[in-house]
Amino acid sequence: MDRLAYGGQGVARVDDFVVFVRGALPGDRVRARVGKRKRSYAEAHTLELLEPSPLRVPGQCAQRDECGCEWQALAYEAQLRFKQEQVVEALAHIAGLQAGSEGGYELEPIHAAADPWGYRNKMEFSFAEQHGRLLVGLHKWGSWREIVETDGCRLAPEPIVRARQAVAEACRALSLPAYGRSDHRGLLRHLVVRYGFASGDLVVHLFVGRRFEEEVELVRLILAACPATTIALTVNESPADAAVGGPPIILYGPPFFRETLAGIRLHVPLTAFLQTNSRMCDDLYGTALRCAMPQPQDDAYDLYCGIGSLTLLLARALRSVEAVEVQPEAIAAARENARLNGAANVHFHTGDVRKVLKPPPSPLRPEVVVVDPPRAGLSGKALARSAALGAARLVYVSCNPTTLAGNALQLVELGYRLARAAPVDMFPHTHHIETVALFLRDA
Repeated sequence: MDRLAYGGQGVARVDDFVVFVRGALPGDRVRARVGKRKRSYAEAHTLELLEPSPLRVPGQCAQRDECGCEWQALAYEAQLRFKQEQVVEALAHIAGLQAGSEGGYELEPIHAAADPWGYRNKMEFSFAEQHGRLLVGLHKWGSWREIVETDGCRLAPEPIVRARQAVAEACRALSLPAYGRSDHRGLLRHLVVRYGFASGDLVVHLFVGRRFEEEVELVRLILAACPATTIALTVNESPADAAVGGPPIILYGPPFFRETLAGIRLHVPLTAFLQTNSRMCDDLYGTALRCAMPQPQDDAYDLYCGIGSLTLLLARALRSVEAVEVQPEAIAAARENARLNGAANVHFHTGDVRKVLKPPPSPLRPEVVVVDPPRAGLSGKALARSAALGAARLVYVSCNPTTLAGNALQLVELGYRLARAAPVDMFPHTHHIETVALFLRDA
């Protein structure tokens, strides 16, 4: 193996033919079985490690090769190097943008996590039954049927680990059945546990096929075993194997948990998006704020604002912020969070960005536009209308280097240039990487 592809697979070459090998690291010599094969590449999975890479380290989780922490065996310093390289390669190969060269962008050294373990504020588990025993764990990689029971996931903090165990034991004590993925019968489907690092709030959110008579006793057993502050149910009657369904039914506690990110106090609804690594948000949001170069007389747009966490940080440094989000529930939470933080200079708008910006909801010409889109990036119309706002600075917070690069190419065509890219490691021991990119409008 000579390198890692985005997605975490090792890359081997036979002349010009490329083989992507799951479970292999650069420097490994492995025996692998080829699965899918195309004209110029093939995909394979490791059967046997013949000679380990010097970059390998002992893993801290017995299930790491089964449920998705594909980089746990890679030394953390090497993880950082490969992640930064993947950002640089995506921008070069997709957008033709070079770092450091004359006329190129400034590349900041990747921002490392101070503690790469126990950082997740949210975990989503699935239920299954094996040999008559209820399992609560994560999907085995590549399988929608098999569940790996994760007793001590090293990416989750101790309160989340305890909550998973408490729910598993309570459900077993009450003989509650798992939902069958084949026959679509049964009860227990998913468990989402969320934790506020600043507050200690702990949410236990069960996704079930129907209401059931043991709900009160289940709440009692869970509270006896872990300090949950909220316990909720969501009924999902669809065949979709995902934690979705109707609105949460609160069985105990408030319909939110409290968290503080970069000094912003937040009430987070049970189903709202929040950056998964609370501890690294100070770094991520601080980098975005630094790239925005805010001045007290400036106005800004924050697109894909969610519950307002980054919006309210911007509002502290700017004259006004116009914020846009498609989810009405998130906008309601954002307005409540603005009240909590005493921010009167923010105006929230509900709707799809490309529709809300045609025409813009405010006649103000912003000096700054901040976008934090989903993994798919911005659509062509959304990007064009964001650029049409005419801001001197556009700050792009990305969780996917390839879609960032595609949008960067479009932004160049729309009159912007990439001035800076700052990778931030929000997801240690996985291939995922967050990047803050600053685009400046050409004069």
